[in-house]
Amino acid sequence: MTVWRITDGEDGLESGERASPRYDIVEHDTALLRVAAAASSPRLLMTGEIDVSNARDVTHALQAVQDRVPGDVHVDLAGVDFIDVAGLRAFTLAARDLNARDRMLVLHGVSSHIDRLFRLIGWNTTPGLQIHCRPRS
Repeated sequence: MTVWRITDGEDGLESGERASPRYDIVEHDTALLRVAAAASSPRLLMTGEIDVSNARDVTHALQAVQDRVPGDVHVDLAGVDFIDVAGLRAFTLAARDLNARDRMLVLHGVSSHIDRLFRLIGWNTTPGLQIHCRPRS
């Protein structure tokens, strides 16, 4: 796994704009999946597809943010188009690990088909996992 910092100049906000976490560490970057992290906050941004070929990389990225910053871990999945059972398992195992330390894994921007997979398998009730910002029914 390659980790490097992205330097893109100043990150000023206009008056009234909402500050968002700056994803300044790339945890993983392939044609299939990109995982970016915010060094000073417990946030990950994932875009692409998560499957058996990169589930281990997702696990490593989740562990890295757990080790880097205390508190709950937040993952933005709005840019994830596909996830298989191996990917779901990476999230549920991370949630269980966090739960054992009184922390949570909070998933944001979960698409309706990914939310449905969590529910069909029954892993939506995994201790330490919170699916936040569920899609509208």
